[in-house]
Amino acid sequence: MAIIVLKLPDVKYEPDGRPEKCPSCGNDILQRWGGQAKKIRDPQLKQVVVYRYRCCRCRHSFRQYPEGVDQAQQSQRLRKLAAVCWALGLSYRGIEGVFEVFGVGIDHMTAWRDVDERAGQLRRQQQSKPVRVLGLDGANVRGMGETQPVLVAVDLGNGEPVAIGYVDENKPQAVRRWLEPLVKQLGVSVIVTDDLVHYKTAFTKLDVEHQICQFHVRRWVGRTLKELHETVPEEYRQVVDEVK
Repeated sequence: MAIIVLKLPDVKYEPDGRPEKCPSCGNDILQRWGGQAKKIRDPQLKQVVVYRYRCCRCRHSFRQYPEGVDQAQQSQRLRKLAAVCWALGLSYRGIEGVFEVFGVGIDHMTAWRDVDERAGQLRRQQQSKPVRVLGLDGANVRGMGETQPVLVAVDLGNGEPVAIGYVDENKPQAVRRWLEPLVKQLGVSVIVTDDLVHYKTAFTKLDVEHQICQFHVRRWVGRTLKELHETVPEEYRQVVDEVK
């Protein structure tokens, strides 16, 4: 049985050490300028300590956050956990329900923003990494009183998301316009999708190979074999079983 270990960011109660230099002028002589408690949303911590420093040269003041915490109300750990839950198949409202069980209240739109943030981070990481085989799938996400079509591109080499776009998969021209810069930038040679007929039209001018995902191929073959087994003469059923 395979075991997957997910590494989530650590979240600490207070900062370790002092800042090395001023982010504005680079001066290394800093004066602590007070501290305060900051309430956060996190599965383990409810608040952390944030220190404030002032540069003795330029008088610029700035905050020092503990590890795993930034300006956002949610910890980095919680935001990444929301993205992981979505990648595992939960809906945004499903993520809202799961976190509520653990006493962390976020709504489904907050979960959506967490996923979108993580997708942006992965997209920036992927900009310099080639992707040979790209997986593509569409979905309809409901939020703010309306349904928004979304297209998700995944690197099938490592399973990580590459890009998320507000594109309707039923519109071939829109799909092609969205994919074209990705294909050129990442060096994509094969795109794998489900059996939606519009994808074939979208890829005609992209100079890539198109493959139907194995799940849909198996479903097609299984459905056809079942029909054949019920309709062909009995002496041929053994052949159908061998193909299955």
